[in-house]
Amino acid sequence: MNILKNSVWNLCGYVLPTLIAIPALGYMARGLDAEIFGVYTIAIAVVGYSGIFDVGLSRTVIREIALHRNNTEERKKIISTSLIFLMIFSLIGALILYFSSGWIVNALKISKDNLEDVNAAFKLLSFCIPLFILNQLWVSILEGDESFGIVNIQKAISSSFISGLPAIFVYYNPTLTSAINGLILSRLIAVVLAFFFVRKDIFISGLRFYSATFRRLIFFGGWITVSNIISPIMVYFDRFIVSNIIGAGKVAFYSAPSEAILRLGIIPAAIGRAVFPRLSNSLSADEYHKNTRLSFLITAIVCLPTVVIGCLLTPIVLNLWLGPEYAEKSSLVLNILLFGFFFNALAMIPFSGIQAIGRAKITAFLHCFELVPYLCLLIMLVKFYGITGAAIAWSVRVIVDFLILTYIHNKLTHTYNWS
Repeated sequence: MNILKNSVWNLCGYVLPTLIAIPALGYMARGLDAEIFGVYTIAIAVVGYSGIFDVGLSRTVIREIALHRNNTEERKKIISTSLIFLMIFSLIGALILYFSSGWIVNALKISKDNLEDVNAAFKLLSFCIPLFILNQLWVSILEGDESFGIVNIQKAISSSFISGLPAIFVYYNPTLTSAINGLILSRLIAVVLAFFFVRKDIFISGLRFYSATFRRLIFFGGWITVSNIISPIMVYFDRFIVSNIIGAGKVAFYSAPSEAILRLGIIPAAIGRAVFPRLSNSLSADEYHKNTRLSFLITAIVCLPTVVIGCLLTPIVLNLWLGPEYAEKSSLVLNILLFGFFFNALAMIPFSGIQAIGRAKITAFLHCFELVPYLCLLIMLVKFYGITGAAIAWSVRVIVDFLILTYIHNKLTHTYNWS
């Protein structure tokens, strides 16, 4: 029952931040004009996409720590090597975002009234990248040890600041730059907390780069990097496409329900993060399949009622949360996204299972295979059906993804050598 217990721990870590995020986003939707709020949700997506600069190492560290849990010397090599590399690479990522911010802003088709504010905000956003990457790495150490109690104390506190501080800053100064300042401060708090909980491991490991360890990490992490590059495009790129095709003024009416779905994604993410180290450490086929079945069951029991209730109450929820304009323009979008969310939630289990048995290359190839058809479908449907088309494209993509992942997972695990 460790998966259930750890999943509950993970969910608990999201309860408080979610209770803060929902009213905070609602306030920001009312406090900022629709275009600026829409661009803020894109800024959040940019920070999430910056995860590519960890080149898959945070996910790899979870697996490596789980495999070498009782090998102190190997743990030191894993932690110190990954820390040195990610400190350098995250700074490179920050510089790339800083100098490409003007190009990104131009692609979003921002109105002249908001152009100066958005330009300044995206330059500031680059400071979030090193903070985000280091936080991911240090939390990964705790997850590899299955210290989910500590992980979720850290997440509950840091995510509460990440959810709430931008809204507080907007209260005093309703600009995108102000919201991003709040986001930077909250990310700084998160990384300080993560450092506090793993400081002993960091100090014991020191700062020494081990080439052999790095080659092992990067070989597995390299394939995860491919997924980390492609997957966020499929998760977040719809916002950029909507903004580019029909204008930044409309993107909020899509990105708001999309953000709600991402918030719901904490449920399958909590289960997936709990199951990954457990599956990585499975010693037999029976143990592995038992954990997989339990994960599917927990996901379905929790997510299906959430989807049904959400669809029934969509207009009421959007009206209370974001206001009547969003209830009118975003209800159908949210219903379509909720349908896709259920299959996306289930897909978390075979996705984690494939990577847990060391076949990250397959998930990377699958994401590459899906990318071009999805983008073509997305662009076509947005042109013809606007934000509703974007929702349909996303849901179709995640349903197909679930079916393919499940087929591949079943085939691989029945032929895997567990000895």
